[in-house]
Amino acid sequence: MTTTKPYPEAESVSATQPGKVAETVAAPYLTRTEIDRGTYYRQPAPRYIAGLPASDDVWNFAQEHALAPHIETAVRLARDHFKKIREINLDYMVDPEIPNRADLLINLHVTGTFDELIQADNKYVRAIKTTIPDEIHDKMCPLLWGEASDLKESSIA
Repeated sequence: MTTTKPYPEAESVSATQPGKVAETVAAPYLTRTEIDRGTYYRQPAPRYIAGLPASDDVWNFAQEHALAPHIETAVRLARDHFKKIREINLDYMVDPEIPNRADLLINLHVTGTFDELIQADNKYVRAIKTTIPDEIHDKMCPLLWGEASDLKESSIA
């Protein structure tokens, strides 16, 4: 039968005494081989544009073309025009048919009645065209994914 050894009692030394060194609560433990092989790395902090997570491709394209303030405007306009937004996300797409053509996609998943969605989309597109310059608008593509609550599958033929 084994007996457990009690932990030594902590010294009652004031933290304000000279020579007192603070100990870390938790420290990562790395083996020498992990450091030598370069397998240890820190995950970069997530990047956000308009409060939305941005992948490396989205971030790089937005930085290269100075799109961040325009993306923020497009997202704000979407929130102003659509009553029920389920999700907004950003994506980067390279056009396979047109050389040197890439777009930043703003995917909007919205719900409402069919008429509400059509009216909101028309107003949103007009607001985008009047607010964001054409040379910038050509690099961004808002995509609407709408779910009309008043349409049933049997009514679509």
